[in-house]
Amino acid sequence: MATGLDLPLRVRATAPVPVTTIAWRLHHLAANNRIYWEYAFGAARLTFPDLTVHHTAAAAVADWQASAAPIVAWLEEASEAALDELRPNHLGPDLTARAVVTVLLDEQIHHGAEIALLRDLYARRDSADPSAGD
Repeated sequence: MATGLDLPLRVRATAPVPVTTIAWRLHHLAANNRIYWEYAFGAARLTFPDLTVHHTAAAAVADWQASAAPIVAWLEEASEAALDELRPNHLGPDLTARAVVTVLLDEQIHHGAEIALLRDLYARRDSADPSAGD
């Protein structure tokens, strides 16, 4: 199925595939927020290559927070009828605003949990017994 996106990979995949980093996951969250929102509620011109990849944790967190701000602001005012309105989707058929927000919430939960897991594993990397609790 053609999606209209053509993002050539510039890196050869390794075997086994490496675990992606906290930085990648945080960028992925901000990118999805921006792209889904741009197509559902904006001019539908922004593409993934247009997005900035930040090189510090502070900048990445600030970008993620900024990417969520319009979503939160819209949800604070959204009615049930507004949630049921069809919106354009960059991946295919139109979705209801409710479905767009659900996808974004699912991404935040999914990758947010991965970020927390990686953070916790990193914090305990020097433990003599990794199975020992706090």
